Amino acid sequence: MSLATARRYAKALFELAQQENLLGPVRERLEQTESMIRTQSEIQDLCRNPLYTPDEKKRILSSLSDRIGSPPLLKRFVDLLIQKNRIRQLAEITKIFGAMVDETQGLEHVRVRVAKRVSKEQESGLKRNLETLLKRNVDMAIEVDPSLIGGMVVYAGSRVYDGSLKGQLRELRREMAE
Repeated sequence: MSLATARRYAKALFELAQQENLLGPVRERLEQTESMIRTQSEIQDLCRNPLYTPDEKKRILSSLSDRIGSPPLLKRFVDLLIQKNRIRQLAEITKIFGAMVDETQGLEHVRVRVAKRVSKEQESGLKRNLETLLKRNVDMAIEVDPSLIGGMVVYAGSRVYDGSLKGQLRELRREMAE
């Protein structure tokens, strides 16, 4: 399945979940379902093996959905994926659906690489500054990378803000070469 097809399925689920005011529960159970399929080899085999009929797949996945408390909308959606032979693309659909929910909620996932550990106060200040800059709520993950020498690099979606000493030295080297 192409990414465009996964996007269409995710968009359809998103619109229905939004109409029923179930974005949160559908997202949570969708991620749980995708995780079970990805991590449990028996369920993975069920989804990939053409020897299992669509009805067998639906029955077993429906039972799992009942166990985790999936909303009826999500159960019907998984049935549709099985019927259309698209269950293998559940990971892509889940990722796209999650991004749509985050967009609706004004949430931006940001990864920050720093040269050395930051204090809680610095982390809070950085988060506030990023929320002001991006004009969105920020979910921030910080990782320490001593190779940066100093400063930080911020990854927000497709944007990269390089304020590291290593990046500044690289830019200076490039300017001097010109």
